[in-house]
Amino acid sequence: MSRERIITNLQQAVYILNLAAVCLVAGSMAVSVFRIVDAMEAEKFLSLLRVRPWNPRTIVIASISGYLCLVLLSCMGQLWEHKGKCTRILIIVGEMLLCIGTTVAMNMNYNGLVLLVVADMVRGQKGSRQKLILGIAIVGLYTIVNYNLTGGYFNMIPWESFLTAYNTSTQAFLKGILSIFSSMNLVLFILYMTMLIQGEYRERERIQNLNQQLEEANRKLKEYAAEAEKNAEMRERNRLAREIHDTLGHALTGIVAGIDASLTMLDISPEATRQQLVKIGDVARQGMTDVRRSVSKLRPDALEKLELEDALVKMLKDTGAASGAHIRFQNRVKPFKFQEDEEEVIYRVVQEATTNAIRHGHADRISISISKEDGWLTIEIQDNGIGCGQVEEGFGLKHMKERLSLLDGTLEYGGREGFHITARIPVRWGEERQ
Repeated sequence: MSRERIITNLQQAVYILNLAAVCLVAGSMAVSVFRIVDAMEAEKFLSLLRVRPWNPRTIVIASISGYLCLVLLSCMGQLWEHKGKCTRILIIVGEMLLCIGTTVAMNMNYNGLVLLVVADMVRGQKGSRQKLILGIAIVGLYTIVNYNLTGGYFNMIPWESFLTAYNTSTQAFLKGILSIFSSMNLVLFILYMTMLIQGEYRERERIQNLNQQLEEANRKLKEYAAEAEKNAEMRERNRLAREIHDTLGHALTGIVAGIDASLTMLDISPEATRQQLVKIGDVARQGMTDVRRSVSKLRPDALEKLELEDALVKMLKDTGAASGAHIRFQNRVKPFKFQEDEEEVIYRVVQEATTNAIRHGHADRISISISKEDGWLTIEIQDNGIGCGQVEEGFGLKHMKERLSLLDGTLEYGGREGFHITARIPVRWGEERQ
């Protein structure tokens, strides 16, 4: 049986047991008054009391109806437990007033209802301040309804005075039954509180375990992110190393071979030597161009000085002025600020696509659009160049794919009716700078 089911069963048992105790005390008091009146001993009975007892029917009706209202409010408190602090306070205050009223109706001859109210007060209380207020309220409530402490001030009539209408054996029986009810009520209260404390402890333990798991997951995520960044840097370093090695190594090899040939031909044919030196110069210039191209694939200088949108606008403006192409740029993303690696990829994709459109497609009109939807940033570039029926991936397209893949992005392209490129990047919105 689950813990929640056990707690529910204990509550129901407490409700039934306290109802039986209320009926016993209120009923015995009412019957005593009727017996005393029937025996014509009312005057003698009243002479022993300081106050006149309530009407017997009033005692029974007030006690039972007050108790039933208390149970109803207790059930409502459980149903409305999450409706706010003010609602819970009002319910607790209502339970305390009903507890006092019902106990007073029984002339404070049964204070077991205090445990029922205390159980409801304890449930859901958290924090040292709330527990302090709870303790004060419990002490105050118990003090008010305890006959030995305040019964004299409220002119309450002890139960023993009512029991004088019964014979000795009946008195002993009634006292024994009430004693059993009180003991059972205390036992059920202890069990109920034990289950609540165990539940709170298990919930606290569960939260601690979840926090530990979350901390472990965060640690692993940080390690993974650091490893991924390290791997990305390593791949980029290796790529640059290979490219520079291939371009610069090839150029230097040609230069060395050309110089050796020039030294050999210097005395034989000065004109042929001059032509060879011209070729060596061309090879050297091409090597420098290749090296610059490789180094320029690091973070663009424009992004170090300008915001991403301003850097794109400046780059496209310079490209259009140099080539004579009309470039239309439309940005639908506001604000346009991302992480550095995202900015670099966006910049390079636009730069490479624009350069390819002018160099290979001979386009004079280029349309660039950037938008975002459902966590994806979409870059679309359309030109009016010559296009191609079957696209073969060159350096530019491969380079864009490599950069996009570092961010788990995708690249789509087509060569009919000009050339069209669509790049999509899953933006890390949780880390986006506002």
